[in-house]
Amino acid sequence: MNSIGFKNFRRFQNFPEIDLGDITILVGGNNAGKSTLVKAILLMRDFLKRRIERVGNSEKKLFWKYAPQFSFDTEHVNVGDFYRAFCRQSPVKDNTITFSMKIDKFRFVVNIRGERKPGIIPRVSMIAVSDEERDIHFEFDFSKGQMTIRFEYDKDALNYDIDKTEQIAGRINRLKDRLSQSRDFDEISNIKIELENLERMSSYANASGIEISEYDEITIDISYFKGNNVGNLVIPELIRAFVSFSETGSLGDKRSRYYADKVAKKNFIRGKASEINRVANEVERVLNGLAVEYIYAHSVYQDSVYANCANSSDYTKRTIHEFYTSRISKGDDEFTLIENWLKEFGIGKSLKVVPFKGDNYTLTIYDGDNSEGINNKEEVFHDGIDLADKGMGSIQVVILLLRIATLIRKYKGSYLTILLEEPEQNLHPVLQSKLANLIFEINKMFGVKFILETHSEYLVRRTQVLAARQLYEEEVALDKVNESIKVYYLSQERGVVDMLFLDNAKFQDSFDEGFFDQAARESLTISRLERVNKNK
Repeated sequence: MNSIGFKNFRRFQNFPEIDLGDITILVGGNNAGKSTLVKAILLMRDFLKRRIERVGNSEKKLFWKYAPQFSFDTEHVNVGDFYRAFCRQSPVKDNTITFSMKIDKFRFVVNIRGERKPGIIPRVSMIAVSDEERDIHFEFDFSKGQMTIRFEYDKDALNYDIDKTEQIAGRINRLKDRLSQSRDFDEISNIKIELENLERMSSYANASGIEISEYDEITIDISYFKGNNVGNLVIPELIRAFVSFSETGSLGDKRSRYYADKVAKKNFIRGKASEINRVANEVERVLNGLAVEYIYAHSVYQDSVYANCANSSDYTKRTIHEFYTSRISKGDDEFTLIENWLKEFGIGKSLKVVPFKGDNYTLTIYDGDNSEGINNKEEVFHDGIDLADKGMGSIQVVILLLRIATLIRKYKGSYLTILLEEPEQNLHPVLQSKLANLIFEINKMFGVKFILETHSEYLVRRTQVLAARQLYEEEVALDKVNESIKVYYLSQERGVVDMLFLDNAKFQDSFDEGFFDQAARESLTISRLERVNKNK
């Protein structure tokens, strides 16, 4: 994911689209909107990855009256219905919630319309998809029953060195000669696209020069999307519906303007079919590769035996079970990560999860006091310590490490983004700072992106240290640092503040009063009271 924004969702009339870095940190007071941002990401993830499925009997299509539904209840998101999701401060006439997300080079926009009444099921009124590299744009308007494709052109590029009809004609002839001789598929495809553009330019040429359209736009009925490919992603299939339209026969009076217009549209799209299919395939690849997981704030507990874990709703039990079944073992990159950070956090040197009697487990921590050295390239441990005998902070870190390692293994080869909610709970300030180092290392080693909600000043301040190291030791350009590590402060008064690093690794902006300066304020209060007492 590259960016996220939304309108009329929860407490925000307009949450501006913000860029997401390799590591994005969200800070702010309670009810500032951090959780709302996370919920928007999770809802968009689920909608964009939606697949075609039959509803009821085989005659029913995917959409009821061509309008897909949008659910505001999904895993970790319990907004309820449209009435609860809609921003109460929005104008009465505006009944649309909008989400916008950019993934790779594609921008996705979804409009959801409903009524401000409890229990109303909302409908998606519009989906827009833009390939921002090729300047190809798709819009599926379910309220009008129409879908539109738009090709935008660089007018200056089209005009480059071609400003006379004769020059265009000469170039067309040369390209046709190359086309007749070429045997390379990619070259043939590129020549055909260029010929198509030049022939269009030629048809618009006149005595005063060449008038070139800066875009081509075709609108057709959305019914050409049949939704027959059950199991496929919805959005790529919507895009392919344009090609399906071009492949259908044309009925009606061949002398009519309507018939001629439809034939012209089909001919145009046939010429663009390979380009349209290429976009659909790339969108499919991007959405299939999109993995977003949420590690929410949770409580841990001390227990020597974790029983009945497989189907448990308990986060700790489920994490231990999923780690064990992921088959991560000593020597694997994910296990090495765990061992390195057990040492870094001062918890131990290694761990072992042992199952017994079905889905019951014990989790043992081994440290330097119960090791007998290296034997056959592996360290041999004596009896370890139950995780339950460690402190709550240590248990919290171990469960976090197991969860992250499991997700890395599960989504290997995908674009994994982990949403992490307040991981600092139960941790000493020094260890809160080390969390930033952990996240930074995982991003560098495994390419995992993080979006982190936190109230920890120590964690946020450590990001400045990491930025300084990049600037001073690695000589990374400032703009690259600001692209990699994003810190946003969600202010009740100022909205979303992009803090941005300066070239000395300090923040360009400041936090609101009472936020991250409270310790200094309390210290000043003590000093003032001390002075007052001395003057008595």
